[in-house]
Amino acid sequence: MTPHPQLTDLLPAAELSLCLSRVFLAPQAKVTLAEVRGPLLDDLRSLADSLPTLDSERLEAFSQALAALTDTQQLILGYSRLFLTPPAPAPLNLGAYLDGGLMARSVPAMEALYHRYGLERAPSFRDLPDHLSLHLQWLAWVYSEAMEATEAGASAIPALTDAATLLHDFTLPALAGVRRKVAQATNDATTLPWRLLIELTHDQLTRDLARLEAALPARAPQPAEVRECPGAVETFEASEAPRETLTCRACGEAFESDPVLAEMRQRLAAAGVSADHLAVCPRCQGRNGTSPKLKPPGAGLKAWQ
Repeated sequence: MTPHPQLTDLLPAAELSLCLSRVFLAPQAKVTLAEVRGPLLDDLRSLADSLPTLDSERLEAFSQALAALTDTQQLILGYSRLFLTPPAPAPLNLGAYLDGGLMARSVPAMEALYHRYGLERAPSFRDLPDHLSLHLQWLAWVYSEAMEATEAGASAIPALTDAATLLHDFTLPALAGVRRKVAQATNDATTLPWRLLIELTHDQLTRDLARLEAALPARAPQPAEVRECPGAVETFEASEAPRETLTCRACGEAFESDPVLAEMRQRLAAAGVSADHLAVCPRCQGRNGTSPKLKPPGAGLKAWQ
């Protein structure tokens, strides 16, 4: 079976998704500044010939942003300021932008797509299934599986249709909200690398969706629906969830939960998900954790090893 010309080279997109999925779990995966400056940047440069989104100007801007950081603590501080520390301006749980809350109606649909390919969150992964990193890992696996099916003479249409569905209905509409929040947040040297990675992720996934929709006969190209729930994240700041005195898992110091942290802990508890990992004070937020283990494509990426 001859691959559709739009889809002859999806494996580089799979490899980029895999790289991005890990870096967006930087605190949990214990990613260091040296790793991002070295293996990750090397991987991005090696993929540049195949992916137009990785142009030389973008790679140079990312390299310079990393060069401005002095150590891993600054890298994680920037991540925490944007994505973690309550009130985080741009959390990476995508359901919050689609539904206005955690574990809402979009999450079971995401999980159904995960399960269709036998992918499960590892028990050690204590975030929610709508995390951007899990979307990226799932896309990497499905792109790879689709290409393997094509090479074996089987149909890749079901896998590619599911990938287009996830991108169009969930990932890209929510990522539009993440981009808006990131743009509104205070800009400094520690957050700049993460801003650039969010833009890269958005641009690459937009390109992926356009290629998929052009190649799938039953799916006419259409713009991704921006259906962000207005005020979805802001509602956490007005939460009346009970405040708690917590002991920081990282430094052992006591601290008071603010409205956002209290709301997050309450919703996770209601969903039957452990909230212990959120007991980290603002100074230490983002330094500990564990990574999810979805089965990735078998690409020899430096940053994934």
